[in-house]
Amino acid sequence: MRQCIIFILYLLCTFTARSQSVLTPEQTGSIYYAYPAPPSVHTPAPAGYEPFYISHYGRHGSRWMTADERYTEVICVFDSLYQCSGLTPLGMDVRQRLHKVWEDARGCSGSITPLGERQHREIAERMYHNFPQVFREDAFVDARSSTSLRCAMSMSYFTERLKELNPALHVERRAYYRYMDYIAYTSPEGEKFSSEKASWRRGFREFEKKNVRPGRLMASLFVKPDAIADPDAMMRSLYWIAADMQNVELDLSFYDIFEYEELVGIWKTVNARMYVCNAAAPLNSGLMPRCAVPLLRNILESADVAIKKGTPAADLRFGHDTHLIRLLALMQIEGCSNQEADMEKFHLAWQDYRVSPMGANLQIIFYRDKKNDILVKLLLNENEVTLPIKSEFGPYYSWNVVKDFLEKRTGTN
Repeated sequence: MRQCIIFILYLLCTFTARSQSVLTPEQTGSIYYAYPAPPSVHTPAPAGYEPFYISHYGRHGSRWMTADERYTEVICVFDSLYQCSGLTPLGMDVRQRLHKVWEDARGCSGSITPLGERQHREIAERMYHNFPQVFREDAFVDARSSTSLRCAMSMSYFTERLKELNPALHVERRAYYRYMDYIAYTSPEGEKFSSEKASWRRGFREFEKKNVRPGRLMASLFVKPDAIADPDAMMRSLYWIAADMQNVELDLSFYDIFEYEELVGIWKTVNARMYVCNAAAPLNSGLMPRCAVPLLRNILESADVAIKKGTPAADLRFGHDTHLIRLLALMQIEGCSNQEADMEKFHLAWQDYRVSPMGANLQIIFYRDKKNDILVKLLLNENEVTLPIKSEFGPYYSWNVVKDFLEKRTGTN
């Protein structure tokens, strides 16, 4: 009987481990993963505490790919080969799909899609209903954005929804270059480390060669696969177009042209690059998370002001995936600051689609009681997350303890 129980437990553990390692095709899209459905239940606040302030950083919502060339260069190859009967039947079908994609994307590259608009309106609505005390009467909402249009539009849709829910809110919206010093900052050392000439890139290119295998795909699309000058680049270009379909309003998919392991292989390389260039990978020796120090300082300084005023308020910041990833790593938020030195295991330690999908956001919710004792809860993509510090109230932490911990992370304490 005991051996039977042990065997059943072994099977359960094995099944769990395998299920956690299996990605959906959409998740293999890396940072193009569309915002997932958030949880519907949260841990109630301790008795006597109610929210009064929210500090937030959000990535822009779902978007088209960032440049026209990312579509047109691929289509040009397919069109050229079509003219000389160089496409297989599947290749001709993919060409037709690509033209539909370009018809939808033309003139919209880099912009937020209708889905991205809805994501921010829905996140704002849930925030409003989850923490109504913060948005009561004429509460002050200070919204700041990267100068990128997709970020500014995300801010606009988010705050517009708040105003619809409570027209009395006092909302200020700004997208000035002066805010880029903290909303989207990268140090000169960080720029150099992330460049294509950085020494770590040599090992990374070898890793790419092992994981990006275009041979089968090229043969399935092109009569003469050797006609493709850079098959690796073509495969990655098609991968990104396939990944972005979840962010646009088209009933199209390209997942059928890939084998599952091909998608996972490309994702591993993208995930590795995002991990090294932004998160807590030992390869960057903490350099990239430290780029978020100005942002974390702004969060701490803004919280001090809000606590001193004591009136309901929210500070909303809208930026980009890389800067959110660095902030989360710097703050050592659960699952966001794992360290792994072996590139073959990066994907087990850290997953970009989980940390920063389209529309990703960090919400720090501040609560207080009648004695003005302050607790905070942190939400990543609206999921409760922990910090590496002790708490007597589950996901609710003493603000004084959190502040001390975070000030040390900025080097000011």
